[in-house]
Amino acid sequence: MPTYRPVPDADRETYQRMLDYAFQPEAGPQTYESDDDFSVDLADRRGLYDGDDLCCVCAHHWLTARVRGAWRDVAGLSAVASPPENRRRGLVSRLLRESLAEYRDRDVDFSALWPFDYGFYRRYGWATITRYTRYETTPEALALDTDRAGEFRRLDPDDWESLAGVLRAHGESHALAVDRTEDWWRERTFDTRSDGDPYAYGWFRDGELRGYLVYTVDDGDDGKRLDVSDLAFADDEAYRHLLRFLHYHDSQVESVRFYEPANADLLDVVDDPRAVDCEIRTGPMFRLVDVPRALSRVADPDGRDAEAEGRVVLEVTDPLVDWNEGTFALELDGEDASCTRTDAAPDVTTDVNALSQVVAGYHSVGEAERFGNLSVADADAGERLAALFPPREVFLREGF
Repeated sequence: MPTYRPVPDADRETYQRMLDYAFQPEAGPQTYESDDDFSVDLADRRGLYDGDDLCCVCAHHWLTARVRGAWRDVAGLSAVASPPENRRRGLVSRLLRESLAEYRDRDVDFSALWPFDYGFYRRYGWATITRYTRYETTPEALALDTDRAGEFRRLDPDDWESLAGVLRAHGESHALAVDRTEDWWRERTFDTRSDGDPYAYGWFRDGELRGYLVYTVDDGDDGKRLDVSDLAFADDEAYRHLLRFLHYHDSQVESVRFYEPANADLLDVVDDPRAVDCEIRTGPMFRLVDVPRALSRVADPDGRDAEAEGRVVLEVTDPLVDWNEGTFALELDGEDASCTRTDAAPDVTTDVNALSQVVAGYHSVGEAERFGNLSVADADAGERLAALFPPREVFLREGF
């Protein structure tokens, strides 16, 4: 039986070939002459081995993200790849199961990923937890009635701590906001190993950075486009000045594209909303790694709604791991919170997908009943669960 273990540097080229074939097959076979030819290695490489032969691979990012008002460990799963000769053998499902077991052993209760196919990962217990808005418009459409207060300055990777402060302020109201490390800022946000490094500018008020954007300028069929990969601001004033900065590129580019949480606020800011293309898209997926442990931890008494006090019995199904299968009693009493197995009749029946969406804040309990596989048998218990997990604006922006 194949074994799950770290992929050492000696197998790095084989690992990279699997990634290239899975995600860039149109590029054809690649040659690797130096470390610069490999993907940036901010993650731990894992694989299934049949003896010394690497069968399929993945990578784990160890993230810290805001879940239910607290910073918690989240495992970012990425780079899941299998060569065609090893497909349809159950190896990827085994790889995913072993990954969850490693997360559980590391005391990580949550996993997130960007799917190549939503249906594929839904079969294994992950569920969509982010929607975002993609705006595309002309620079002229961003001409606002805004004064020329403050100043714009060019930024570089050494400014990462100042940018991190703005991002934390911007993400305070967003569930699943990630607390980026210095390496993440340098290697991911600034993408220092790409063919063309991005530009980064910030807007300063009284010498303090209040907003920033990171972007590239690319040639397209319809002319040059300024493509913003990262944008954050501490308040609405900073937001309007960042839009002013984009407007100032009207002599250089034909269009501007950027991303925000799933709202349409920009349409109320610009003079002509019809000049802005606004598209809602789905983002990453998320799942609970260990249901009873995660529920007992996120049911923290700080800020808990009094209506959540009491007991909810949940029957949970999980298509991938058996430790989440069964019936659990979630009990909240003052400062105590526990979730343990029980033989009691369930108040709520759910799969791990729908439960994960409720815990993340993407769906309310009522929405999970409408859109997911969650069913409430006891109305009072359903109300307690809803009071414990009210919906939140979820915005996991990091790509991995």
